[in-house]
Order: sequence, then structure tokens, then C-alpha cells
Amino acid sequence: MGGAGRVHGETADRLAKALGARSYLEIGVEAGVTFERVEVAERTGVDPNFVFDAAERADETTTFAEVTSDEFFSRLEVGTLYDLIFLDGLHTFEQTYRDLCNCILHSHVRTAILLDDTLPCDVYSTLRNIDQTLAFRAAAGDDSSAWHGDTFKTMFAVHDFHLGLDYRTIVGSGNPQTLVWRSNQGRRLPVADSFEVISRMTYFDVVNQIEVLQECDEKTAMRACLSAVGRVGKSTRSSSQREV
Repeated sequence: MGGAGRVHGETADRLAKALGARSYLEIGVEAGVTFERVEVAERTGVDPNFVFDAAERADETTTFAEVTSDEFFSRLEVGTLYDLIFLDGLHTFEQTYRDLCNCILHSHVRTAILLDDTLPCDVYSTLRNIDQTLAFRAAAGDDSSAWHGDTFKTMFAVHDFHLGLDYRTIVGSGNPQTLVWRSNQGRRLPVADSFEVISRMTYFDVVNQIEVLQECDEKTAMRACLSAVGRVGKSTRSSSQREV
């Protein structure tokens, strides 16, 4: 619920084409706005409650799993790898971080991962309960429906604990999202002492340490990613060999 699915879909599709991606995984499909815009050979969508008839849209190249992301990954064959992953699941730090770790397990050296809702727009947006977000914002005279939860903490965890990953947060073209890829160039020192410190971060910590998110425009982010990973070509193992 963070922002425009149309913009997200265009970004994901441009990235898929630039990478030469053949397999795509989306966690948190909901109405399928982003999912339908990504044109690759094999697509897998995961959501516990699709807002459409998934059976009607599924075919030999498109698979839908109407389960939680935890259940999906618990069933997924360990050797199943994806070229491009879009992560837009539950807007909580714990779930998003767990989803990201599982996505990394099902990625290869040229996989790109897009994380949605990584930069909150205001203090209300960081609340973990969407009803509270809308109620408090309305009380302040703002009718915006933007909600990001505390997903932003995931990027602080990546910054501090995943030095084999590099990333850029795309801003200026709709709802911010972060592009993540494997790289040895993301050298950095931790900014927090522990996961416990990260878990207690607030909107104001983001404002005070905004440089951690490495903001840039879409072209700059994609250029950095493609420079590191190049084109996918043929994956080590495609999603056609999956078990869901």
C-alpha cells in the first residue's frame, strides 16, 4: 500500500529486460498490477489472498501460490533460483527480512531483488498497523493512505550484516524501493550494534541516517546493478524446476 503499482511494474519490467531475466518471483502480488507488467519466460506469484482469480490467469509459464511467503519457501526446492525477485509482502521488519533471506537462498550471482516500501514518507507511515497509520494521519488533517510499516529497518540490517550485497534506493519515480544485488563493492562499516538496536529504530533514525539508504534515481541504480552483475543470460537453474 506504499505507492503506485504501475510505476513499480514499469521499473521491474525495465530491469527484467536489462538483465535478460527469464525467471521472475513476486512476493505479495495482491491485485497483480506489478506482476502483469513484468514480461519474462517464467513467472511465479505468491500471496495468501489474491485479489483476482489466480486459476484463470495461470498457464504453462505463470504459476500462482496462494499461501504465505513462509509456507511457499518451506516447500520450495532448494535448487530453485530466480533471475529477478520483487518483494512486496507484509510491511514488518521481521517478515520482510525473513523474506529477503529466503530470496537470497533462491538467487544466483546475477539475480536482482527489488524491495518495496523501504523509505517511509512520514512518521505515521512507519507504524506497523495500517489502521493506526490512517487514524493518526487523519487526526492530523492528512487524508493520505500511504503506509510502509517498519520495512525500512531491513535496509539497515542489509547495510550492517550483509556485506556481500550492494544496493541503491530508488527515489523520484513513485513509491521508493530498493534494488539489491550481490557485489563485493558494498564495503561499509555498521551503524548499529545489533539487530535489537535496528528493531527499535524510528522514522527519525531514518531521517538522521538517510545516507544508509543510498538514494538515487532509477537509471543510476540500474546502472550500478548492471555494472556489477551484467546480463543474466542463462540461469544456473530456472524456476521451471521448482516445487511449490
